[in-house]
Amino acid sequence: MIAIKDKGIANYIAGLSDLQSDIVLAIRDVVLSADDRIKESVKWGSIAFHHKKNICRFRIAKAHVALLFMEGASLKTPNILLGDGAKARTYKVSNLNNIESESLSGLVKESLQIGM
Repeated sequence: MIAIKDKGIANYIAGLSDLQSDIVLAIRDVVLSADDRIKESVKWGSIAFHHKKNICRFRIAKAHVALLFMEGASLKTPNILLGDGAKARTYKVSNLNNIESESLSGLVKESLQIGM
């Protein structure tokens, strides 16, 4: 697990259920490990990841965790994203064992390549 340095992020995670926090921590590790330029902060009431622009952020539901990619409609790396909005797409996880780490990392890297 990548150490949490920001108190706001630590507090956010502490407020989640065990299922939610396990999924958030696992996805957080994948996103932050994809590239050293990725930063995290609390925005819009949840954890957001950014470099030049906002790349993605968490949305928490009772039975699942979603990672909303701001420019998800532009991403091609295996399409594991859901939605049909003009820009945003969502990666949804309800079971810790179903996280597609390689594809998720590819989406983050591709986001950086398109200028995020």
